[in-house]
Amino acid sequence: MQNTIAPELFRAYDIRGLYPHRLTPDSVHLIGQALGGLLRQLNEREVLLGRDGRVSSPALHAAVAAGLVAAGCRVIDLGCTPTPVLYFAVQSGVAPNGVMVTGSHLPLPWNGLKLVVRGEALHSEQIQALYQGIVDGRLLQAVPGGEQRVHEGILTRYVDAVVGQVRLAHALRIGLDCASGPAGLVAEALFRRLGCEVHALFTSLEDGTFPHHPPDPTDPDNLCALQTLVREQQLDLGLAFDGDADRVIALDSQGSILWPDQMLMLMARHLLAERPGGVVVCDVKSSWQLRQVVHDAGGVLEMCPTGHSLLKAHVKKHKAVLGGEFSGHFVLNDRGMGHDDGLYFGARLLEVLAADTEPVAAVFARLPRSHATPEYRLPFVDVAEARAAMVHFLRGQQLDAPRMITIDGLRAEYAHGWGLVRLSNTTPSLTLRFEADSAPALAQIRQVFRNEVRRLGLSRQIPF
Repeated sequence: MQNTIAPELFRAYDIRGLYPHRLTPDSVHLIGQALGGLLRQLNEREVLLGRDGRVSSPALHAAVAAGLVAAGCRVIDLGCTPTPVLYFAVQSGVAPNGVMVTGSHLPLPWNGLKLVVRGEALHSEQIQALYQGIVDGRLLQAVPGGEQRVHEGILTRYVDAVVGQVRLAHALRIGLDCASGPAGLVAEALFRRLGCEVHALFTSLEDGTFPHHPPDPTDPDNLCALQTLVREQQLDLGLAFDGDADRVIALDSQGSILWPDQMLMLMARHLLAERPGGVVVCDVKSSWQLRQVVHDAGGVLEMCPTGHSLLKAHVKKHKAVLGGEFSGHFVLNDRGMGHDDGLYFGARLLEVLAADTEPVAAVFARLPRSHATPEYRLPFVDVAEARAAMVHFLRGQQLDAPRMITIDGLRAEYAHGWGLVRLSNTTPSLTLRFEADSAPALAQIRQVFRNEVRRLGLSRQIPF
């Protein structure tokens, strides 16, 4: 018997879709039951389950729990919680497997699932195998003995663990933007325990609709309220989290954005001073200045495709001390955490800044500067159309760059800068980003890509 479920839900590093058009309680029940079937093959039964605060998450949370129970799993329910807290629960031995119901940084009506099996985030072929196991029914056997129980106290344990690892040389005055997400359940308490003076925005989960701004901190429009707070209160810095708190963006005391690749440079310098020869992992969207920063600090830089689960896999593969990607996911692997956690990375960033003798803005000013763009999106009707456009670009491009990196889309590197085009794994679009040593060089590279997009007829409206 063939089971029907939308194949476009199954992405490169998690499961995502529009609720309730593609991602429905019925489809999530199937996914939960199939994951339970996969776990049964591995002689695993216990599964942690958490969710974010968006309006569709309670229904999907109930559906995936029912699917897991139908497969004979013992579901350990964490309720509404940040994604990193679920990862912490896995790592600290509550259970080796987990499901997080979250749309992460995406706006409504998106939602999704992040899956962990034996401590590892599922990605790529593993997620596709789950899809095939649903379609052909192999993973959908009903098994008695499943149950669901509530697990309490994990937020307190998480805060205690972070506070036990991080020491600030002096108190900092900080602003937080919790984006009306589950970061608001823990961030204020965590940073006050670290000794900070905390000014927090949007800590209430409200009604699950993100009434203040969408939960993506990499969009500068979503940082305006935090920038105003930092400037008006003359704070040392600001930290903005996404919709499930596994991403973070920083602002300096003037409210200027410290982009994730710059945050990665700052942390890399600090960690490599303690661990010369260490490996740092970045994604294909990151600044090329990272290469020189890591080299000068005595480390080795490894580049990986974009995606939080792929980043974690590369950090593990290379035994890296640190990994990060331009979307704001960071993995600190030097003190045993080893997963992407915006709250923990924010705490560790404060530790680095408080240990410096200069003001925070001066520390940020020491980082190398370049002319770089945000991430642009070329939208398409659906994933299939976007994928076809990416294939068309790869086959037809005439960029003529000295170095072409094709681990994820196409990154064309020139003497004075680079441009990237890749297929988004979260929305039906191509994403592009550019960086150069000077404004004229940046304009030239953008024009080359603009001409190429026009020549190939990929979009009528080019956003760069």
